[in-house]
Amino acid sequence: MSKISEQKNAQRLKHRWVFEQANYLICEENMKRREAFNKAYLTWRLLEAMGQGVVPFRYEKKTGEVREARGTLCSGIAADFDNYEYQTEEHKAFGQADNHGVFVYFDLDENGFRSFAAKRLIDVSFNNDNDERTGKI
Repeated sequence: MSKISEQKNAQRLKHRWVFEQANYLICEENMKRREAFNKAYLTWRLLEAMGQGVVPFRYEKKTGEVREARGTLCSGIAADFDNYEYQTEEHKAFGQADNHGVFVYFDLDENGFRSFAAKRLIDVSFNNDNDERTGKI
């Protein structure tokens, strides 16, 4: 497969994922269309950035409290992340399909896995943000 077709396929997958997340937020969470697409796109960018390193971001917890987190999805950054037993009974629920719109990340401040709902994402601090989208909604 050529590099150009791989890039087009990656873009297609990204757009499909964003559309599916936005549709979920519109239909299930009764969110306005524009806000749903902004949240879905920001969530995609956050997950993509956490796959490459540590990213500071903020989200609202169910209790209404705002959590400021530094999260990652990369191994090699925290020993607890690298040594985590993924099949423990306690955390099996994170992988279930009924948690649509909820994403798991490793929180470096809490030194453990946490989750956030896309609908509650407030903002993200991207280090190399050269475009007009600042990560704020």
